[in-house]
Amino acid sequence: MNGFKILFANLYDLLLLIAIWFVAAVPFVIWQGQAFSDKPIITLAFQVYIVAITYVYLTYFWIQTGQTPGLRTWKLQLVTEDQHLISRHSANLRFIFTVLFFLIGWIGLFFPKQQLLQDRFAKTKIVSIHN
Repeated sequence: MNGFKILFANLYDLLLLIAIWFVAAVPFVIWQGQAFSDKPIITLAFQVYIVAITYVYLTYFWIQTGQTPGLRTWKLQLVTEDQHLISRHSANLRFIFTVLFFLIGWIGLFFPKQQLLQDRFAKTKIVSIHN
């Protein structure tokens, strides 16, 4: 069933992102020191920094091969509705919808098309590939 593969691929990518966030956070926290917890603007800057790192990570893989490490592991690929690699514009749309639907985007997997909500709105889909 593709739905479970998509969920596990996303979980895999989330685990990788958590490791990347941790490594990326260390210099930021060292650089800011005590100001990190004292100033709300620094906290906001850190959140923007983490979202930017996430954006670069995801959109790089989506545009280059259509496969993040999680998708590659589960032999899945992100493509447009007409089976081409996605463009920068589509990647941007998908990322925005992924952020907006972070907690509920997976609900679309329980519908007949088994498509994430962000994919429905960005006109993309995740398909199985056979190597």
